[in-house]
Amino acid sequence: MAVQDKGFVISAGARNTIVLHPADAPVLQPLPGWENSTGCCGPDGTEGPNRACPCGARIATLAADCSGPYELHLDPARTYDFTPAATTRPA
Repeated sequence: MAVQDKGFVISAGARNTIVLHPADAPVLQPLPGWENSTGCCGPDGTEGPNRACPCGARIATLAADCSGPYELHLDPARTYDFTPAATTRPA
């Protein structure tokens, strides 16, 4: 997130996305050839999804350039919240 002059925090990504610290999703991988990862010291996040699941599905945009925020945005059209059902142990 970028801090503006008046102290407001503005996210680098699209609205209605889930924002994570990049270290909280270590299995996500850069796209082949670092596609959509233009930036000075890292991807600036302006070119769309640049991280994929191990299966290859493009699901997130990493913004991690030296001139901006350091955050990971999950694409709401490709991800969803999931809470596993409680498991029961046999008696």
